[in-house]
This record gives sequence, structure tokens and C-alpha cells, in this order.
Amino acid sequence: MKLRQYQVSLINNTREAFRSFKRPLVVLGCGAGKTICFADMAHKHIKLHNGYVWFLVHRQELIEQTDKTFKEFGIPEDNVFIGMVQTITRHPERYKKPTLIIFDEAHHAKAKSWTNIIDYFQDVPMIGLTATPARRDGKPLGDIFDTMVIGESNDNLIKQGWLSEYDYYAPSVEVLEYKIKGTDYDLNDVTAQLLKSKIYGDIGKYIDQTRKTIIYCPSIMFSKLICERYGAIHFDGDTPKKEREQIVKDFRSGKIMLLSNVDLIGEGFDVPDCEVVILLRPTMSLALYIQQSMRCLRPGENKRATIYDLVGNVYKHGLPTEDREWSLAKQLKARKDEDEIIVRQCQKCRLVYSGNARVCPYCGNDNGNTRKQIEEEQNIELAKVKKIERMKVGRAGTLEELIKIGQQRGYKNPNYWAKMIISSRKRKI
Repeated sequence: MKLRQYQVSLINNTREAFRSFKRPLVVLGCGAGKTICFADMAHKHIKLHNGYVWFLVHRQELIEQTDKTFKEFGIPEDNVFIGMVQTITRHPERYKKPTLIIFDEAHHAKAKSWTNIIDYFQDVPMIGLTATPARRDGKPLGDIFDTMVIGESNDNLIKQGWLSEYDYYAPSVEVLEYKIKGTDYDLNDVTAQLLKSKIYGDIGKYIDQTRKTIIYCPSIMFSKLICERYGAIHFDGDTPKKEREQIVKDFRSGKIMLLSNVDLIGEGFDVPDCEVVILLRPTMSLALYIQQSMRCLRPGENKRATIYDLVGNVYKHGLPTEDREWSLAKQLKARKDEDEIIVRQCQKCRLVYSGNARVCPYCGNDNGNTRKQIEEEQNIELAKVKKIERMKVGRAGTLEELIKIGQQRGYKNPNYWAKMIISSRKRKI
């Protein structure tokens, strides 16, 4: 197995973490090869300790992808068990005890099905793998994992060619307010509002039948309508297993170019030549947003990916690849207003870029100041004017000079105002 340098560093840092901790949570961006890293680590663990490694996932498709990765790199599977959390959790005692457990997509680790396994094997070292080290509701994972190992940044992965460069569009659309249900938006309300909005009518502008595209919808009904209208293929969690497998196979081969779903294609879904993601599912979850929007960033020859965010997720969460201060102790919350937004959309080319600079880095257009910057400049100017006015009054030495200032300011009774100023000065003396 030939590992990239950042993968080697990540593995070494994880090994080092085990000197002081028992359950490291390892963070590496979507598409950067977490499974390959820990297939290698599992292999070395088995050789050094004659160990028995569990690699646990939460979806059937991920079992197949993991198994394929182990086989591609010639890793013996005699001492490796690749299984589904949902299966193991029912009777963990029936399985051969592992010497190391690796959890893929470990941001789900607070779910009961996961904690059953974690609690049953408390004495077994564990590794969690994820690109988004927080639950969907933003809560941290410090009660499961005891340290965090951060891998290469997404920006560096893009610069080095390990993730695709991309263009992010968030077309100007009407602002919709959705009802809240639990920790996210009420998707029935989202569906109803989108169907009545300009967004629904504009979807076709962003669909290119020649580019492999994943569409994320708020509901099954909405997804099926999109498929009927634009010739995409729909699948969801209720799609029969064999049919789901065939759809994924056809999408990978290029027989299917437009694939529509509801929260199904996300974690670990690996189709390197997928070029486009269309976001029609608004979410309050940063983790879900990152997992979905980055599905098209696997690198490819001469590839430049495109993300169309038709529901404005970027204005709540920022660009998917930006650096974030992940924590095992603190909740990472979504931004709520312009004061916290660190992205801008160019008024000319419509691309979204990081920061609040006036000049677009893509086309050079001057987008002017943001509302916040304008307000700040106005406040600074107002403070200057007030200071100058105070200085004028202070320098006025006679009653006549003060009366003239009062007249310039438009006071109703400048004579009375001027006399009050003179009177207050005498009292101070």
C-alpha cells in the first residue's frame, strides 16, 4: 500500500495519541482517504499484536466499499471483521472479541446502537474516523472519545491535488423561513415552501445531463418530482437492496448521470468522477451540510467541481472546505446573521468566496462594502462629526459665537441654548 505523506503523518499521530489516550477521534476531510489510512493501521496492528480488528460502518454500501479497499491493497482479511453497527449492537457477545475497534463515520457514535458496542467493549482500544467531528445537532463527542487527531486541512488537500478545486454558486433567490422540527428544519414544511417558490422553477437551469450530478432533496416526494421533470433517478432508504446496488453501480459506470436522494448519499459514498452537487435540502446541521456538499470533490484529471446551493446553506455554515475549530468539548453552532457570515457572493459572476473582501477573487468585480461595513463606516463618520461639533462649542468664547452655532444646528431657541452653555461654564469655575 502506497500512502500519501499526509496519510502517513495522520497514522503516526494517531499511534502517538495512543500513548496517552484510549479512544482518539481522527478527523480528515471527505474524500481524503480515511479508510485507506486505517486499513493500513489495521494491517500493522494485526502483524504486531496478532490482533483481531473490527471495522464498523453504519450502511451496507460502506461495507462493500471497505471490503473492496482491503482487497485492492492486498490486506489479509483473516483477522479483520467488517460489519454493520446495527447488526453487532443486538448481540455483541456473540462475536469474537476484537483487540482494536475502528468506527467509520464516528460522528454517529452517540446513537444507542453505537454506545451499546462501546460500553460492552470498554477495555478495547477504539478509533473513530470522521470528516465532521460533531453530531448532526452540533453537540460534541467528548463523552465518547478522549482526544482528537486533526489531519491535513481541506485547503492544503486541494492545493496538493488530493481534492478537486470547485466553484460554489448560491443564486440569489427569495429568502424562505422554515418551521423547526427537533434540531433541524421541518422537511414537510420545506417541501411545501420550495414547491411554491421560484427555486422549484429554476432547478432546470443548473442541471447538465453531461455532468455526473448528485441532487439532495428535502423529501421523497420532492425528489420523485425532480426525477419525473428532469430525468434523474431517485433512490432512498426504502429502495430494495438489490435495486439500490444496481443504481449505485449504474451511477458509477455512467449509465446514470443524475442521481436524486434524501440524506442517503453522504458519508463514505465514493464516486470520484461526480462533478456536480445540487443542494435543495436546507439544514441547520453543519455536519450534514459538509458531508453532502463535498461529495463532488474527489479529484479527477482536469476536473473542477461545481456546487449549486439553491437554498443558501453557505450563508449559515460558510464554505464546506473552510477551516473550523472542532472541539470535543464545545458545540459548533451555525451562524445566524450577517455579523457572523464570512462568505460573499459576487454580484457579477455569482460565485461565492470566503471573507468579506470587496473585490471578487474570480472575476475582479468590485462588490462594494457589506451592510455591516457600511454601518461601521457611518458610525465612524458620525463619531467624527460629533467630536468636531463638541470642539466647535468648546472653542466658542462669546455668547454671540454660541448663538451662531445654535442657529447653524437649527435649534428652536439658540439664544437660550447659548446662555445655558455660558451658565454651565461659570458653575464649573
